[in-house]
Amino acid sequence: MLRAWRLAFRASIRYIPDMQLISPICRFFGQLSAACGQVLLLTVLTMAAVPIGQVRADAVGDWPEKRFSEIRLLAARAGAADSAQLLGGIEIATRPGWKTYWRAAGEAGLPPQFSWLSVENAEIPEILWPVPMRFVTDGLESYGYDDGVLLPFHIVPDDPTKPVRLHLQARYAVCLEICVPEQAELTLTVSPQATDSGPEAAAKLNRALQQVPRLQSGGATELPLMIESVALVETASSAMLVVTARSQTGFVAPDLFVDGAGDFLFGMPEIALAADGAQASFTLPVSALVSGTSLKGQAARLTLTDQGAGIDYSTVISN
Repeated sequence: MLRAWRLAFRASIRYIPDMQLISPICRFFGQLSAACGQVLLLTVLTMAAVPIGQVRADAVGDWPEKRFSEIRLLAARAGAADSAQLLGGIEIATRPGWKTYWRAAGEAGLPPQFSWLSVENAEIPEILWPVPMRFVTDGLESYGYDDGVLLPFHIVPDDPTKPVRLHLQARYAVCLEICVPEQAELTLTVSPQATDSGPEAAAKLNRALQQVPRLQSGGATELPLMIESVALVETASSAMLVVTARSQTGFVAPDLFVDGAGDFLFGMPEIALAADGAQASFTLPVSALVSGTSLKGQAARLTLTDQGAGIDYSTVISN
């Protein structure tokens, strides 16, 4: 019943910052879901929006009272000192042991929502997502990051002699035994010298960029991980997505995440490894949000991960 309730109201998810109300409600309904994402669905239907506060973008400070996370923008020069390109990032710092979510949060999570309110002297950046982890709480799955995350993005100034100004609205959730929705407006002015975020920013941003899955295009052969085939197996009562993949060095602890097909949820894959570990087969149960709909012909993005590395593969699902 809990899963059916979430499917029915998933499209209604919104974020509110009134933790004095949400926390006791979450604890009251804790026997239903420790993640408590479902309780937020019920709460938001009766509450008006609350103004978003301003958050400093130049430091992650001490934990303020009633705050469960910190968030900031940072930037640094990418590559050589004379390079015009910059690396930026959205850094979410959580309390120890807390988690936050990937672009597709799964059954029990709340996916972050980032909106660029303005970008001066550059094109609107594309936010990149490091490989996620899989969490299981009370039988419900969610995808995200433990102990915070840094989401990198590239910045190419229109005029490298002038500053770049960024203004971002962020809505996201952090979870331990309850889920706490957070929201903030972030601003950052990046000077041509790109030293605004301190000497450690470049190293942190480059580490985060290395954790972003590489894109697998049609004829790619040089990637350490590769998706070889994707097939949909449907019966009158169930649907399964069957994916085969290959690793150049042998799989150790592979996982597979599917998103992009908005009317469907994908369960934990059953994984079968070849004897030499070079090939893996993933069988994922498919749940439709709308009864009677088929995954066939839907666009989807598959993210294959193993030991912190990953690839992204976009495809149209077929039999």
